[in-house]
Amino acid sequence: MADSGWLICEPSAHAQALAGLDLFASAVPALRVLPARECVVVVSRSRQPEREVHLDRCAADGVPVVIRPSGGGAVVLAPGALTASIVASQSGGTALPEREFRRFCGKVVRALEACGVPDVVMRGVSDLCLGDRKIAGTSLRLWRGLVLFQVSLLIDMDLHLLERYLPMPSRQPEYRQGRTHRAFVTSLREAGCQVREEDVAAALEGKLAPEIERA
Repeated sequence: MADSGWLICEPSAHAQALAGLDLFASAVPALRVLPARECVVVVSRSRQPEREVHLDRCAADGVPVVIRPSGGGAVVLAPGALTASIVASQSGGTALPEREFRRFCGKVVRALEACGVPDVVMRGVSDLCLGDRKIAGTSLRLWRGLVLFQVSLLIDMDLHLLERYLPMPSRQPEYRQGRTHRAFVTSLREAGCQVREEDVAAALEGKLAPEIERA
């Protein structure tokens, strides 16, 4: 949960659900695919909100900041962004983040292919991209033989919100090459992919659900 020392405003149940807090707390196999219905900034447990977020702007706009239980960088979620959080059994006896990223990112890529979005590739540690533009961020947490995988996919979100609420991140993949948020990130709609949010959500559920059934 958020540290009261920098808490902007009390996050709604929807904002906390986007961050997957309840799924992690339950520690049982589960899947949630959820479109963002409000603006929220989500920061990983391994990063400092004071460094990764324009907290003053969030406060001025009444945008909550939520700590998610997995790693990775800060993200802005708003209408037009689709999230998925899944808790499943690890795929082997040894906890290997790279293996789990390949496993679940591959599911997301196949879901997008089923919706008519080809050529999505994994770049950096676990970004999903069209060419050299990021369309989805992913994060991971391994514990007790379980894996929490989370993805935020930009379908038709207002990308100017990234510049509004996020400074340049403290850690950047090499392929970013210092680009601003707007030069680095795109959405499916901006990239010319005419997809419906509900179709992408159904495809994600279809590809990820077998991992729950296998647990």
